[in-house]
Amino acid sequence: MKSTSLKPTRRGFTIVELFVVIGIIGLLLALLLPATRGSREGVRRIQCQNQLRQIGLGVHNYHDIFNSLPSCSSGNRRSGLIALLPMIEQAELYETIMAPLTIDGQTYPAMGPDPWVETYEPWATQLHELVCPSDPADYSRPWGATSYVFCIGDTTNIYHQQEHHRGPFSPGQWTHLHDVKDGTSNTVMLGEILIDSQVIAQTSAELANAQLCFDTKMESASLDIAARKRGYSWADGAAGPAMFNTILPPNRPSCGLSGTEAVDGIYSLGSYHPGGAQVVMADGAVRFIAEDIDTGNLSQSSRPASSSDSSPYGVWGSLGSIAGQESLEY
Repeated sequence: MKSTSLKPTRRGFTIVELFVVIGIIGLLLALLLPATRGSREGVRRIQCQNQLRQIGLGVHNYHDIFNSLPSCSSGNRRSGLIALLPMIEQAELYETIMAPLTIDGQTYPAMGPDPWVETYEPWATQLHELVCPSDPADYSRPWGATSYVFCIGDTTNIYHQQEHHRGPFSPGQWTHLHDVKDGTSNTVMLGEILIDSQVIAQTSAELANAQLCFDTKMESASLDIAARKRGYSWADGAAGPAMFNTILPPNRPSCGLSGTEAVDGIYSLGSYHPGGAQVVMADGAVRFIAEDIDTGNLSQSSRPASSSDSSPYGVWGSLGSIAGQESLEY
C-alpha cells in the first residue's frame, strides 16, 4: 500500500509576482528619497541660518568695541569681513593678515596686498563658516569664497553717492546703530548669495528701470561684466563679490555697469533653499525672504534722493533702508 506524502509542494515566485514586488519597492523608494533629500536640505538650511546668526553676532561685537558697524569696503577694496574675522573665531588669520608676510621670497605688507592677488595665502583660505552648506561651490579656486554679503539698501548708486547711503553698510562709511531710524528689527544687515553667479552688463539708464534687470535672461555668459563673479572672495569688498541691494527679490538676476566688479548696479540675493534666501537683521535675528516679497513698481525710474526718503521698492526696499520711516507689514 502506497503512503501519501503530507509535505506541501514548494512553489516559487511567478514573474508577475516578482514584478509586483519590484514595483512596490520602487514606489517606496520614490516616496522616501525626496523626503530624505528634503530632510538633508532642512539640516543644511539650519546650518546656514546658524552661520548667518554668528556673523550677525560678530557685527554686534564689533559695534560694541568700535562704536560703529564695519565698513563693507574700505582701504584698497578690502571687505568688511576681514574686520569681522576676530569676531567669528578667526583671530589667528586676522593677525596673520595684519602683519607683514613673506611667501616664496615675496614680502607682502601688513593688511595684505590687493584682495584679488592669487599668491597671498590668507586670501586663499576657505572659511567654511562663510559658505552656505547648500551651495555646491567649487573649492579649487585661488581665493576663499563667501555666501554672505553686506546690505547697501535700496540704491544702485553704490560708489558714486556714498554720502547718501541708504543701507546699514556703504563703501567707506561706518554706520552707528543709532543711525538705523527704522528699527534694527526692520532693517536687513547681511544676506546670502549664490557663489559664482554672474552680473549682467547694463547701461546707467537701464539700471534706473529695475524691471529690465528682473526680466534679463541669465543664459548668456557673454553678458557677464567680470571674470570674478558674486562671492568669489571673502576678502574683496567690491560691489559684485561683497554687496547686495534690496531692489529685486531673491534669486533674480544681478546687473551692473560694464567694467569691473566695483561698479554701480543691482545686486540680488540668492540661495539653493527652495523659495527664497536668508538674511540676518540688524537686531541679530535671521529671517527667510521669499521670492514673492513685495518689491513695489519696478518699472518706475525712481531712485531715492537722500537717506531719509521712503523706498520705492515696496516691502523689500523698505527692509533695506535705515531711515526711510516706512510703515511695514509683511
